Formats: sequence, structure tokens, C-alpha cells
Amino acid sequence: MFKKIVFVFCLFSAFEVKADGFEDSEKWLKLLHYQKNMFGSYVGTVKNDAFYVSQNGRKNPKDELLADIELFEGDDEKRKCFFPARYLVLKKEGLVQKDFPKCEDFEQFKKDLKPNGVTMLFTDAYMNNSSSLFGHTLFRIDTARSGTQLLAHGVNYGAYTNGYETSPFYAIYGLLGFFQGGLTIKPYYNTINTYNNIENRDIWEYELDLSSKDLELFVAHIWEIGNVTTPYYFFSQNCSYMLVEILDAIKPDLQLADEFRKWVIPLDTIRVVNNRGIIKKINYRPSRERKIKYRLKQMDQNQKKAYYALTDDENADISFLREEQKADVLETAYQYVQYQYVAKDLDLKEYRKKSFRFLKERSKVAVGQKFDNIKEGNDPKDGHLSAMFGASVGARNGRVFEQIFFRPAYHAVTDNPFGYLKGSAINFLETYFAHIDHHDKYVFEKLHVLELDSFAPFQRGFWAPSYRIKFDVLRTVKIKSKKEGYVSKGEVAGGTTVALSDDFWGYVLSSLDGAYGGFLSHNGWVGASGAVGVLYSGDVFGFQAELKKTFATQKQGSIFEQSLVLNLHVLKNTDFEAKINRKSLSSNAVTEISFAVKRFF
Repeated sequence: MFKKIVFVFCLFSAFEVKADGFEDSEKWLKLLHYQKNMFGSYVGTVKNDAFYVSQNGRKNPKDELLADIELFEGDDEKRKCFFPARYLVLKKEGLVQKDFPKCEDFEQFKKDLKPNGVTMLFTDAYMNNSSSLFGHTLFRIDTARSGTQLLAHGVNYGAYTNGYETSPFYAIYGLLGFFQGGLTIKPYYNTINTYNNIENRDIWEYELDLSSKDLELFVAHIWEIGNVTTPYYFFSQNCSYMLVEILDAIKPDLQLADEFRKWVIPLDTIRVVNNRGIIKKINYRPSRERKIKYRLKQMDQNQKKAYYALTDDENADISFLREEQKADVLETAYQYVQYQYVAKDLDLKEYRKKSFRFLKERSKVAVGQKFDNIKEGNDPKDGHLSAMFGASVGARNGRVFEQIFFRPAYHAVTDNPFGYLKGSAINFLETYFAHIDHHDKYVFEKLHVLELDSFAPFQRGFWAPSYRIKFDVLRTVKIKSKKEGYVSKGEVAGGTTVALSDDFWGYVLSSLDGAYGGFLSHNGWVGASGAVGVLYSGDVFGFQAELKKTFATQKQGSIFEQSLVLNLHVLKNTDFEAKINRKSLSSNAVTEISFAVKRFF
């Protein structure tokens, strides 16, 4: 017995001497997802004991290293099968000698994947889901199977929300990490169906430049991470953050996660990956809705007439078209029927009837289609950066002020739309500070806690509501007395948008408004509003003009507001901005004019 104890002690001491210093290497720290905390010590971001072999492994990289070496040199083959990635690294470093066991589940996993590469995916923002407002990133493990990559597998890290999506506490739970996050691996055609077809989001595919050894380690690491869950935070440790940590684990020299200490925006992770030079090929996969709209733009008036007749009645007479015109109309009508079925606007019986009719008529047309299919889009990684800092000078009723302001995320409707969802805005925590020359004082001016705008133009066959959700804390002026104070103000609006041209839209909104603060009479008011506006979103400049009338329970809330915002896109990340805002009540008014320079970074 004594000899056995001595042998184990000597073996463990040998492990410790051999591994000395490796626990501080980037290879080990990144592989185990360690990050430094505010006290300078390391802690694993994977908050699940099942991910670590040592009981103290999450907070002690050296204990975890020694425990892993001991595991792989021991006889517990079942447990070894949970950690193939760290075995590969330790074996390469010469820290373990034994062979990795035959693990049937892991071998079947690799056989199902048949990996041949890794592609990082970015999907457009989805304004109908608060957890997808900033877009979404995931991986595709490309397959070595011959044919389409639809047979590959999508690797998605997301929150298990357990039906709380419609709960008023959904956002709070997501912010505080009450949901668990984990990896799901599904065939890529399921990913396409979810994002491309059901949610009608464009997908950008960024193929990564990884070696065969990198790919082997990637698959092994996905297996390790896929066996555990960890708390999910919407703004920090979210879908995108986990992906950059996974890439760091494979290629620790990338140092991707070090770029994201406070918050993580999916599009920013794509930009950082691109800046590291590991994207070797880019592919654009437009949504079904975008494809159909692109085809509609190529139709002449007769073709449009025939197309709308067919979508209303599959038996409509389109004999007035020439043969070369029919092919494209029938092809487009067939795609639209698929769109309707996926959107659950058609039941299966009706879908089959219409599809069969269009395919039958299409088979009678000998000529091929003439329309181009959409092939290119504006790569979102090449749009303006996500954070913004600005400075302005202006006057309120003739009294001069200067402002500085900062927005951590993300995009306004008048910003350069290249690479962004046109007509949408996500304004998060934009903060203003001002110097008032007349009083020679510095003040906190306002905080846009959150503003969401979605202006989606109505088009026959396609419709999405336009809306605005806004919550501010701001310094305001009583129009009649000119007294100033702070209030909290909210607005929820809905309406419709009409496209007057590709870039010029008009909209109508009705809203519920409210304000609260001791500065106000009776501490606040509630009201209803109506607004009309126009929006131009172009490559050189953007502007928004709006008229809004509010009817409130207190007179001070019943104002008529006129506003104009003009943004000149000087450079990709530099804008000049001019604003005019006038609020009137009876014969009294407050007019504010300002000119700003905005820099995105």
C-alpha cells in the first residue's frame, strides 16, 4: 500500500514538473476559456463545473491542467471521451503519453459532420424579435460530401428561453443571465429555412482560412462545449461572444475575445475576424423575399399585371403575354407561393394546388427565364462602425449651447445605410452633455435609453408594420414658462410606410405617449399622438422630416412638434448632421437648431 502511495505521489510530481508554466500559455488559457478578472486572476467564462476536470478548475488554470493530465494518463476512459480537444493539445505538447480511447459517440459525431472547413455566418437584423435586433452570428461546419453545402451543419449558440419570449420579463432575464445558453447543431438547410425563408433575413457566409489541424481541433472543441450549458447574457456573453472564444481556443494568437470586454455586437465580431485576415471567401445568400422583390423590379407592366392576377387566382388568363415573358412570371409566382406557405398564409392543400398549376404551365413554355437572379448585396462588415461619438453647437430660442454625445450602438435611420437594414434604427444608450453659454453651466442633457424604429414599406403581397419604441430620460423645457427640469418619457407607435422611390419613403404613425417627473404638473401625463413623416436614406445623405401632434391629459404635453434631421455622409465613418426641432403650444414655442460632427468607431 505504501509503495502505491509513493508511486502515485511521484507520478503526480512528474506531471507537475513537466507541465510547469504551460498553465500560463495562451494555448491553455484560450482552450479553457479563461479570462482575467478585475483582480488580475484568471476565471473561466464557461460557468459550468462539468466543463472542468478539477473541482477548482474554473478559477485555477494550473489545477485544471494537472487534473487533465492525470485524467488522460489514468484509466477513466468514459470521462476522457468528454474532452478530446484538450487531449489533442496536451498530446501535441508532450504532456500526455497514452492514446485517446475509442469513443463511439464522438466518432459518430465526426462521421455525421464529415468536416471539410468552417464558415462564419451573419444574418441581417430581425426587427420582429428583440433578441435578434443586432443580427446574429453562427458557424457552419462545411461538409466533405459532394454537392451542396445545404448538407453541412449549422452550429448555433443561443439561449434556452423556455417559452419566455412573450414574457414582460424576457429582456430582464436575458440581461441578467437567467437563461442558460448552449450549442445546437442542425443540418444547414434548417438554418436556411429559419433565417432565409421564415424570417426573411439575408445571410452572409464568411469562409474561414483554417488548416486541417485547426479543423480537427475545432470539431473536438465543439464537442466539449456542446456537452455543457452556461449563463447567457444578451449584451455580453451572447451568441457572438461564445463564437469568438471558440475561435480563440483554436487559434489563440487571434486574441478575438480581448476586443469585447463590455458588450458584444454580432456585426462587430465579423469585422474583427476579418481584420485578423482569416476570411478567405465571402458568399451572399439573399432571403426569399428579397429574391422575389428583385424579380418584380425586372418586370414590365404587362408582366406585373399577369403576376398579380396569378397570385390572386392560379387559373387567371395570362395569354396576353408573349412566350418569353411567361417563363419569368410563372417562375416568380411559384416562388411567391412557396413564400406564402412558409409564412403560413397558405395551407398545404392550397399550396400544392397552386404550385402544381404554376409548374404545369411553366412546363408548357419552351423558352428559359430571362430575369437575373440577385447575386450581390452590400456586405454588412463594410458599413459604418457600431459606436459613435459626436460634438455639436446650436441654439435654443437664440441661446447658444455646445454638446458632446456618445452612442455605444448602433444605427439611426439617417445614418449611412450601406450594409444595414434600410429604414431600421437601433439607438442604445445615446447620451448627451451640454454647456449652456447663457448660464455658463454644464448639464446632463438627455439619455436615449432605447429607440427602435422600423419603417418597412408596404408592397402588394408583402407587408410588415412600421413601428417606433422609445424611452428617454431628458432635460426639457416647459414651453409656456420656459422652466427647465428632468423627465422620463416613453412612446410606443405603430403605422405604415409607403415607398415613393427606392430611397424615399413616407410614413404615418399613431402612438401612445407618456412622461413622468416631479418637474411636471401632477408628476406627469399620458397622451395619444399622430405623426406623418418622410424619410430619405441614400449613400450620400439621409434626412427625416416629421410632424407630430400629441393630445395629453396635461396641457404641457399637448404639443405640436416639427423636426428635421439631415445627415451628410462625408466618409464611411464620418457624418455632418444638422437638426431643427420646434415644439409649440398655443402661441408659445421652443425652437432648437444644431450642427454636429459624428465619428463612428
